[in-house]
Amino acid sequence: MIKNMCQKIVWFLALLLIPCKGMSQKIWTLDNCIAYALEHNLAQETQNYNAEISKERWRQSKRDMLPIISVSYPRYNVSFGRTLDPVTNSFVDTRFVSGLSGGLSSSLTLFESFKKWHTLSYQKLIYESSKFDEQQAQYDLAFRIMDLFNSVLFQEGTLEIIKEQQATNLLRQKTIAKKVELGLVAKADFYEIEAATSADALEVLKAENTLKAAKLALIQEMNLEASDISIIQDMPSDKASDIDSSLHIETLFNASQNILPSLQKSKINVETAKKDLAIEKTALLPSIRLGASIFSSFSDNFKDASGSTIPFNEQIKNNQNKFIGLSLNYPIFGNGRIRSSIKIAKIELEKAQAELKIEEQRTYKIIQELLQKNEALIAEEQFNLKTVKAKKKAYDIAQKKYEKELINLYELQMASNTYLTAKIEQVRLMAQMAIQKHTLDFYNGTFSLPVISPSN
Repeated sequence: MIKNMCQKIVWFLALLLIPCKGMSQKIWTLDNCIAYALEHNLAQETQNYNAEISKERWRQSKRDMLPIISVSYPRYNVSFGRTLDPVTNSFVDTRFVSGLSGGLSSSLTLFESFKKWHTLSYQKLIYESSKFDEQQAQYDLAFRIMDLFNSVLFQEGTLEIIKEQQATNLLRQKTIAKKVELGLVAKADFYEIEAATSADALEVLKAENTLKAAKLALIQEMNLEASDISIIQDMPSDKASDIDSSLHIETLFNASQNILPSLQKSKINVETAKKDLAIEKTALLPSIRLGASIFSSFSDNFKDASGSTIPFNEQIKNNQNKFIGLSLNYPIFGNGRIRSSIKIAKIELEKAQAELKIEEQRTYKIIQELLQKNEALIAEEQFNLKTVKAKKKAYDIAQKKYEKELINLYELQMASNTYLTAKIEQVRLMAQMAIQKHTLDFYNGTFSLPVISPSN
């Protein structure tokens, strides 16, 4: 019975501590808090924008495969003073109107050592990397919310236990006060219990302030526009310590290889460095470009034999200037800049490969620590359950002894305080084990981020 009570204490305390401010007040579960934070946290919005920027750059790299087409808008030029007349090919000293001119030009890179293809792949990898950055930021935020949420649950549980202790001591104080009036006990006992109730009041005040601070931290991390928040566990568990103790480090590490955003990003960074090296190497090879253009003009200065201005349509047709050509560009000497860029790209690749190994090593160490902590928490929780049970029995016996005047009030208070400490420790262990379970689920690939339902 004691075991079940301790295992479910956070669940029941959360229910008991829901403020009665009306049926309209929202009760937040852990999933609600995480989903709301993911949608409203400003830092998360920044990550979303970074991903959108990378996506647009990737799209532009696709559009870079298309030819470039430009239009030369019609120009109307008026010259004053000594000017060359293109019609007579002689200089004039008066005001000269050259008329309208314009055209259309286009260029297309036929061969550039596949630079644009490499750039397209490079930008796609950058976009994939930004998505993993966004995902990692989401998980980081989720675990911060989880930690703050369980901190609130722990503080609520602690406050409730302290209030129970305070209520017991206040009742005992009334009983002792009556006994003092009847001369059954000395006033020293009353002063002692009075000091205990005063200490209880101070501890309640401290616990309330700590709870307010924990709630404020949760509200701020969620970016919630509220001064208070009421929370409740998502689902009660028949066994709060229901954590898989059979997990093996190699199994967990292998599962995390294709799941953890940080590892995936490090792998993509290696591929990105390879593409960057390929892009730099294209500068050593020739490039071929195709260009074409068509221009024409109209001027009042173009006259026919009778001295009349040649019609616009006829001038546009007669004055057309068409061009089409190929250009070959081959790098011969560039102050060693190309070779230097290639060398730097190779070093960047080696650096990315080293960082991947570091990230894998860091992940392996984290999993090692998690599994060690997992074993320690399970052992602590089992031991503390026995401690709570033993302290409860000791406290019950102390109460009976006190009623029979076999021990004094100080000894009874000592038994009560040790029982109180054991119960608070059980709440702390349960809060830690809740986070531990989600963390193991994350590395095992079974943790999923919640989303806000349309009704919310």
